[in-house]
Amino acid sequence: MNAKPTEKKRYRTLYARRVESYQADRVGVFVDFDRLNHPKSPIWSPRENVGPLLVMLIVSISVMVMINLVLGTAIMVTGVFLYLFLIMPWISQRVCRRTSDAAMDNLHNWNILWKLGGLVVTLNYMNKTRCVSPEGDWRAFVTPLLARDGNGRR
Repeated sequence: MNAKPTEKKRYRTLYARRVESYQADRVGVFVDFDRLNHPKSPIWSPRENVGPLLVMLIVSISVMVMINLVLGTAIMVTGVFLYLFLIMPWISQRVCRRTSDAAMDNLHNWNILWKLGGLVVTLNYMNKTRCVSPEGDWRAFVTPLLARDGNGRR
């Protein structure tokens, strides 16, 4: 983003207004877990994504080799269900929280996450009004908020 100094100042102002609107619960920011949870994303954590699978695999193979093949297979199948229904929602929750924290931290993080996609900005008083990254222009979406009060009225 090669913007002029006046544009950078305007972008910082718009970003500050968006953060202020988010904190006042006038604007919502939603995260698409699937678009941001991959190895090229700055939000991705190998410890969260690979660690549980590795532990389940090691435990089940160890039981297969040392105790019983059937018991090890049962542990592996149980581990798959635990991963799908307990661990994946936990990972999703942590990715969404980390993304929200990073996006609200500074404009640079916001721009990086916006370019990756996976962010949606909505107006809380009009749920169907939304701006989806990376195709949408969040600056144009937030600009009318500068001229409105807390309820979206002029």
